[in-house]
Amino acid sequence: MSTALFLHVIVHQVVTHTAIVTVRQDWAAGRVDGEGTTQVGTIRIDTRTMTVPTLKVDFGDGSAWRGFLAMVKLGGDHILTGTDHLLFLLILLLPAPLAVTGRRWHGLVGARSALGRIGRITLAFTAGHSVALAVTALGRLDILGWPVAAFIAMSILIGAIHAIRPLLPGKEALVTGVFGLGHGMAFSFVLAEMHLSTGQLATSLLGFNLGIELVQLLLVCLALPSLLVLARLRVQTALRLTGAVLTGTAAVGWLADRLGLPNPVARAADGAGSHTTLLLAALTVTALAATAWTGGRRLSGDLKPLGA
Repeated sequence: MSTALFLHVIVHQVVTHTAIVTVRQDWAAGRVDGEGTTQVGTIRIDTRTMTVPTLKVDFGDGSAWRGFLAMVKLGGDHILTGTDHLLFLLILLLPAPLAVTGRRWHGLVGARSALGRIGRITLAFTAGHSVALAVTALGRLDILGWPVAAFIAMSILIGAIHAIRPLLPGKEALVTGVFGLGHGMAFSFVLAEMHLSTGQLATSLLGFNLGIELVQLLLVCLALPSLLVLARLRVQTALRLTGAVLTGTAAVGWLADRLGLPNPVARAADGAGSHTTLLLAALTVTALAATAWTGGRRLSGDLKPLGA
């Protein structure tokens, strides 16, 4: 029974009942985040005629373009507030400028090698989650949420261990691409909850993924100067290990939570996603400081090339 028919029956049986009709989602009008509702009218019986007048709802002007732009914003917000996705990418980039000696991170690679490694990791993550997002969303696959969430937590834990001691040196991009598949499945849950038509789904998939990639590119660009400067500093090892331990702790908390063991570590890690403005401000400040430091050292002739 449809909602409208159900309400019609209720109003006929309980003449004093009034149903307030609200809209939570309107894709064509750009309302896709599900935050807040808009009241569009009421359903009540006319006691003079004992009939229920038809409720006419006018959603106003909408378009595929507005829906597309709303999905771009939704995708950007999703990656920006998704602490797990951000930690996975950043923890893999953290040791990118470092060389591997034996089974340890020791020494530096050249700037070109560091940039190439960062680029390959980023592209591999993009390819992995884009493929999984497209296949899962367009195929309308019904996938359980908790195994995907547990897989993502495990990928972050492995990334943290890799930042401490290299697990698969030289194969970071391959591993990132595989783990990116799980992250893409998680992204698809957002689209599945919207119950879009086939045409809207295809447009939304493009916009949502574009939003993810734009914000991801922004974050990598902001983190890049700091990564290259950090590799040159004596405190690099201490900072890298601290970041890896904190990330690993969050991953263990998430993994336990996804397996049915709620804990304060997972709640704290999830809550970090609400401080997106602070994150962007911190990355911007550190990027500017790192760029200024590099420029000053280059002008003074004290800047040695990475790997020298």
